Amino acid sequence: MAIFSKGIPRGVLLFPALVLFVLVPPEVLGRAPDICLWKHLFRLAACPACGSTRALAAFFHGSLTQALAYNKNVLATGPLLLFLLTQDAVRMLRRLVAHS
Repeated sequence: MAIFSKGIPRGVLLFPALVLFVLVPPEVLGRAPDICLWKHLFRLAACPACGSTRALAAFFHGSLTQALAYNKNVLATGPLLLFLLTQDAVRMLRRLVAHS
């Protein structure tokens, strides 16, 4: 994305999302209103990403079975989110060490 190439760290968005997934149980997210733009804009019964937020919350609460029940894409998105955050943290630490 262009915004990230201009120097805004990805972690600014990813870290708060991870904190949300860790702190908020998936059951709470399940009671929230349905805000899926794809379903509302295109009048879809369900989109491939439906349940992803709850799936990530369950994944980060350690409930892989529940996460898979919400959306199977969590097998890719959960580890990918961790990888991206780790990559950004390592990059930031290298910059700090190089500048000190």
